[in-house]
Amino acid sequence: MKTILKLSLLALLFLPVAQAQGPLVAGMGPVVEAGVGYSYTKADLPSGSNLGMNGVQLIGNADFTKRLGIKAEVGYSRSFDVFSSGHSADLLTYMAGPVFYPVRNTKMNVFAHILLGGARETGVNYEANGQIVLGFVNKFAWAGGGGFQYRISRSLSIRTGVDYLRTSYFDSTIAVKGQTNLRPSVSLIYTFGERE
Repeated sequence: MKTILKLSLLALLFLPVAQAQGPLVAGMGPVVEAGVGYSYTKADLPSGSNLGMNGVQLIGNADFTKRLGIKAEVGYSRSFDVFSSGHSADLLTYMAGPVFYPVRNTKMNVFAHILLGGARETGVNYEANGQIVLGFVNKFAWAGGGGFQYRISRSLSIRTGVDYLRTSYFDSTIAVKGQTNLRPSVSLIYTFGERE
């Protein structure tokens, strides 16, 4: 009996140690974020005038890697009593596209995106003779921009950004022309799940 006990102890000392295996990863998915924010759109109308519009943005993005994701965005901006005409103007954008993260750590990231989609702009313009023209244009639109996101808690972040937004509207000859817009924004972002 003493011999068996000695051999057992000796075997325990020289046998390789067995380690427990951790759980296998069942799957990996993107980090999903959603947010809402304020935007200000400075629209340069084809007639040569400027129009400032205040609005809201709804944002959703899914990050597949540390450097790459996709983003979807719906924005609505409005201006009341445009050019003292008694009429309002609004801009509805709906776009999606890739988002890139050149800089990212646990507390912040810097991003750039290119979004494609459409924009419906309703509003007021004037013909050359001074006659008010009301109407809307719903055409292809795109945006390019970037910004900065700072994490304030495990799930909440503040995101600031600015976009060059290209839409269409009609000019004083009632011809639809391209329109340049600059759109700064600030948003509150909620992160679903864990970020690395």
